[in-house]
Amino acid sequence: MLWIGLPLAVCTAFLYRCCDLCIAHASRLDARFYLCYNACDFLELQLPGVSVNSSSNRHPLRLNVGFLLHQGVGSNRSFDFDHPSVRIGELEVADLRGSIRFSRTSQGLYAQGDLQAATTVDCVRCLEAFSQRLEIRLDDLFVFPPGQASDPLLTIPETGILDLNPLVREYLVLDVPLRPVCRSACKGLCPECGNNLNLEPCSHPAAEVDPRLSGLKSLISQS
Repeated sequence: MLWIGLPLAVCTAFLYRCCDLCIAHASRLDARFYLCYNACDFLELQLPGVSVNSSSNRHPLRLNVGFLLHQGVGSNRSFDFDHPSVRIGELEVADLRGSIRFSRTSQGLYAQGDLQAATTVDCVRCLEAFSQRLEIRLDDLFVFPPGQASDPLLTIPETGILDLNPLVREYLVLDVPLRPVCRSACKGLCPECGNNLNLEPCSHPAAEVDPRLSGLKSLISQS
Protein backbone atom coordinates (compact mmCIF):
# COMPACT_ATOMS: atom_id res chain seq x y z
CA MET A 1 0.00 0.00 0.00
CA LEU A 2 1.41 3.39 -1.02
CA TRP A 3 1.17 6.51 1.09
CA ILE A 4 0.96 9.63 -0.95
CA GLY A 5 2.73 11.78 1.59
CA LEU A 6 0.21 14.64 1.45
CA PRO A 7 -1.34 16.37 4.47
CA LEU A 8 -4.42 14.71 5.88
CA ALA A 9 -6.50 17.84 5.20
CA VAL A 10 -5.76 17.66 1.48
CA CYS A 11 -6.72 14.00 1.19
CA THR A 12 -9.93 14.25 3.20
CA ALA A 13 -11.10 17.45 1.56
CA PHE A 14 -10.84 16.34 -2.04
CA LEU A 15 -10.94 12.57 -2.37
CA TYR A 16 -13.91 10.24 -2.43
CA ARG A 17 -13.07 6.55 -2.82
CA CYS A 18 -10.86 7.39 -5.81
CA CYS A 19 -9.30 3.94 -6.26
CA ASP A 20 -9.99 0.28 -5.59
CA LEU A 21 -7.04 0.10 -3.20
CA CYS A 22 -8.67 2.65 -0.90
CA ILE A 23 -11.99 0.82 -0.94
CA ALA A 24 -10.29 -2.47 -0.09
CA HIS A 25 -8.71 -0.90 2.99
CA ALA A 26 -11.70 1.24 3.98
CA SER A 27 -12.15 -0.67 7.24
CA ARG A 28 -8.71 0.54 8.37
CA LEU A 29 -9.61 4.20 7.81
CA ASP A 30 -11.61 6.67 9.85
CA ALA A 31 -15.21 6.14 8.74
CA ARG A 32 -15.79 9.89 8.59
CA PHE A 33 -13.33 10.33 5.70
CA TYR A 34 -12.33 8.74 2.42
CA LEU A 35 -8.59 8.74 1.94
CA CYS A 36 -6.49 7.80 -1.05
CA TYR A 37 -3.41 5.71 -0.38
CA ASN A 38 -2.64 5.16 -4.04
CA ALA A 39 -0.20 7.83 -5.20
CA CYS A 40 -0.54 6.95 -8.90
CA ASP A 41 -4.32 7.29 -8.97
CA PHE A 42 -4.21 10.50 -6.97
CA LEU A 43 -1.68 12.24 -9.21
CA GLU A 44 -3.62 11.42 -12.39
CA LEU A 45 -6.78 13.18 -11.18
CA GLN A 46 -7.75 16.80 -11.61
CA LEU A 47 -8.50 18.55 -8.33
CA PRO A 48 -10.92 21.47 -8.08
CA GLY A 49 -9.46 24.95 -8.19
CA VAL A 50 -6.16 23.68 -9.63
CA SER A 51 -5.21 24.50 -13.21
CA VAL A 52 -3.92 21.58 -15.27
CA ASN A 53 -0.76 22.90 -16.88
CA SER A 54 1.65 19.99 -16.63
CA SER A 55 2.22 17.14 -19.06
CA SER A 56 2.68 14.86 -16.03
CA ASN A 57 -1.11 14.72 -15.65
CA ARG A 58 -2.01 11.98 -18.12
CA HIS A 59 -5.76 12.31 -17.62
CA PRO A 60 -6.64 16.00 -17.28
CA LEU A 61 -10.30 15.33 -18.09
CA ARG A 62 -10.75 12.80 -15.28
CA LEU A 63 -12.20 14.93 -12.51
CA ASN A 64 -12.57 14.10 -8.84
CA VAL A 65 -16.06 15.38 -8.01
CA GLY A 66 -16.89 12.96 -5.20
CA PHE A 67 -16.43 15.57 -2.49
CA LEU A 68 -19.08 17.76 -4.13
CA LEU A 69 -21.65 14.95 -4.11
CA HIS A 70 -21.66 15.08 -0.29
CA GLN A 71 -22.32 18.81 -0.16
CA GLY A 72 -25.67 20.55 -0.15
CA VAL A 73 -27.66 21.64 -3.17
CA GLY A 74 -26.23 24.87 -4.53
CA SER A 75 -22.60 24.09 -3.68
CA ASN A 76 -20.26 24.56 -6.60
CA ARG A 77 -16.63 24.31 -7.60
CA SER A 78 -14.67 25.22 -10.74
CA PHE A 79 -12.07 23.18 -12.60
CA ASP A 80 -9.59 25.11 -14.75
CA PHE A 81 -7.72 23.64 -17.71
CA ASP A 82 -4.44 24.75 -19.27
CA HIS A 83 -2.78 21.84 -21.03
CA PRO A 84 -0.36 22.05 -23.98
CA SER A 85 -1.23 18.66 -25.44
CA VAL A 86 -3.70 15.91 -24.64
CA ARG A 87 -5.16 12.86 -26.37
CA ILE A 88 -8.94 12.59 -26.12
CA GLY A 89 -9.89 9.19 -27.46
CA GLU A 90 -8.27 9.03 -30.89
CA LEU A 91 -8.32 12.84 -31.18
CA GLU A 92 -5.06 14.69 -30.55
CA VAL A 93 -5.58 18.28 -29.43
CA ALA A 94 -3.22 21.05 -28.40
CA ASP A 95 -3.57 24.09 -26.18
CA LEU A 96 -6.57 22.82 -24.21
CA ARG A 97 -7.82 25.75 -22.15
CA GLY A 98 -10.96 26.73 -20.32
CA SER A 99 -12.96 26.33 -17.14
CA ILE A 100 -15.93 24.21 -16.07
CA ARG A 101 -18.08 24.95 -13.02
CA PHE A 102 -19.97 22.10 -11.35
CA SER A 103 -23.00 22.92 -9.20
CA ARG A 104 -24.70 20.45 -6.88
CA THR A 105 -28.33 19.75 -7.67
CA SER A 106 -30.82 17.24 -6.33
CA GLN A 107 -30.21 15.11 -9.46
CA GLY A 108 -26.42 15.24 -9.46
CA LEU A 109 -24.00 17.87 -10.80
CA TYR A 110 -24.79 20.55 -13.34
CA ALA A 111 -21.77 21.50 -15.49
CA GLN A 112 -21.34 24.82 -17.28
CA GLY A 113 -18.20 26.01 -19.00
CA ASP A 114 -16.21 26.62 -22.16
CA LEU A 115 -13.20 24.82 -23.57
CA GLN A 116 -10.91 25.82 -26.43
CA ALA A 117 -8.39 23.63 -28.20
CA ALA A 118 -6.70 23.10 -31.56
CA THR A 119 -6.31 20.04 -33.73
CA THR A 120 -4.55 19.34 -37.03
CA VAL A 121 -6.69 18.96 -40.15
CA ASP A 122 -6.12 19.14 -43.93
CA CYS A 123 -7.30 22.08 -45.99
CA VAL A 124 -9.81 20.99 -48.63
CA ARG A 125 -8.33 23.44 -51.16
CA CYS A 126 -4.55 23.07 -50.93
CA LEU A 127 -4.46 19.78 -48.96
CA GLU A 128 -1.91 21.25 -46.53
CA ALA A 129 -2.20 20.43 -42.84
CA PHE A 130 -3.00 23.33 -40.51
CA SER A 131 -4.11 23.96 -36.95
CA GLN A 132 -7.88 24.28 -36.63
CA ARG A 133 -9.22 26.12 -33.57
CA LEU A 134 -12.13 24.44 -31.78
CA GLU A 135 -14.48 25.92 -29.19
CA ILE A 136 -17.11 23.99 -27.28
CA ARG A 137 -19.68 24.79 -24.61
CA LEU A 138 -20.67 22.39 -21.83
CA ASP A 139 -24.16 22.80 -20.43
CA ASP A 140 -25.02 19.35 -19.10
CA LEU A 141 -26.47 17.61 -16.06
CA PHE A 142 -24.47 14.63 -14.79
CA VAL A 143 -26.73 12.28 -12.87
CA PHE A 144 -25.91 10.68 -9.52
CA PRO A 145 -26.56 7.94 -8.41
CA PRO A 146 -25.67 6.36 -11.76
CA GLY A 147 -28.64 3.98 -11.77
CA GLN A 148 -30.97 6.92 -12.44
CA ALA A 149 -29.24 8.04 -15.65
CA SER A 150 -30.39 7.20 -19.17
CA ASP A 151 -27.22 8.41 -20.93
CA PRO A 152 -23.93 6.74 -19.87
CA LEU A 153 -21.97 9.86 -20.93
CA LEU A 154 -23.93 11.92 -18.40
CA THR A 155 -23.43 9.64 -15.41
CA ILE A 156 -21.21 10.00 -12.33
CA PRO A 157 -19.98 6.57 -11.14
CA GLU A 158 -20.03 5.50 -7.51
CA THR A 159 -16.30 6.21 -7.30
CA GLY A 160 -16.94 9.93 -7.70
CA ILE A 161 -14.47 10.12 -10.60
CA LEU A 162 -16.08 11.81 -13.60
CA ASP A 163 -14.44 11.03 -16.95
CA LEU A 164 -15.22 13.86 -19.38
CA ASN A 165 -13.15 12.38 -22.23
CA PRO A 166 -16.04 10.77 -24.20
CA LEU A 167 -18.31 13.81 -23.96
CA VAL A 168 -15.62 16.40 -24.71
CA ARG A 169 -14.39 14.31 -27.66
CA GLU A 170 -17.93 14.21 -29.08
CA TYR A 171 -18.31 17.99 -28.80
CA LEU A 172 -14.88 18.67 -30.33
CA VAL A 173 -15.49 16.37 -33.29
CA LEU A 174 -18.81 18.09 -33.96
CA ASP A 175 -17.03 21.47 -34.00
CA VAL A 176 -14.57 20.42 -36.75
CA PRO A 177 -15.74 22.04 -40.03
CA LEU A 178 -16.95 19.67 -42.75
CA ARG A 179 -14.78 21.56 -45.28
CA PRO A 180 -11.86 23.03 -43.31
CA VAL A 181 -9.96 25.80 -45.10
CA CYS A 182 -6.55 26.99 -43.92
CA ARG A 183 -7.49 30.61 -44.72
CA SER A 184 -10.25 32.32 -46.66
CA ALA A 185 -7.83 33.48 -49.36
CA CYS A 186 -6.40 30.01 -50.02
CA LYS A 187 -5.81 29.61 -53.77
CA GLY A 188 -5.83 25.83 -53.71
CA LEU A 189 -4.09 23.57 -56.23
CA CYS A 190 -3.48 24.10 -59.91
CA PRO A 191 -6.04 21.95 -61.77
CA GLU A 192 -3.44 21.17 -64.43
CA CYS A 193 -0.26 20.22 -62.56
CA GLY A 194 -1.38 20.07 -58.91
CA ASN A 195 1.01 22.83 -57.79
CA ASN A 196 0.13 24.64 -54.58
CA LEU A 197 -0.82 28.10 -55.84
CA ASN A 198 -0.28 29.61 -52.38
CA LEU A 199 3.45 28.95 -52.71
CA GLU A 200 4.03 29.97 -56.33
CA PRO A 201 2.00 30.60 -59.49
CA CYS A 202 2.11 28.22 -62.41
CA SER A 203 3.89 29.36 -65.61
CA HIS A 204 2.58 26.72 -67.99
CA PRO A 205 -0.04 27.76 -70.55
CA ALA A 206 -3.63 27.25 -69.61
CA ALA A 207 -5.23 24.15 -71.05
CA GLU A 208 -7.91 24.53 -73.66
CA VAL A 209 -11.37 23.98 -72.28
CA ASP A 210 -14.00 22.11 -74.23
CA PRO A 211 -16.66 24.73 -75.06
CA ARG A 212 -19.31 22.33 -73.88
CA LEU A 213 -17.76 22.39 -70.38
CA SER A 214 -17.09 26.13 -70.18
CA GLY A 215 -20.03 26.60 -67.85
CA LEU A 216 -18.31 24.49 -65.21
CA LYS A 217 -15.33 26.86 -65.02
CA SER A 218 -17.24 29.31 -62.84
CA LEU A 219 -18.12 26.52 -60.43
CA ILE A 220 -14.45 25.57 -60.03
CA SER A 221 -13.46 29.14 -59.20
CA GLN A 222 -16.15 29.33 -56.52
CA SER A 223 -15.14 26.11 -54.75
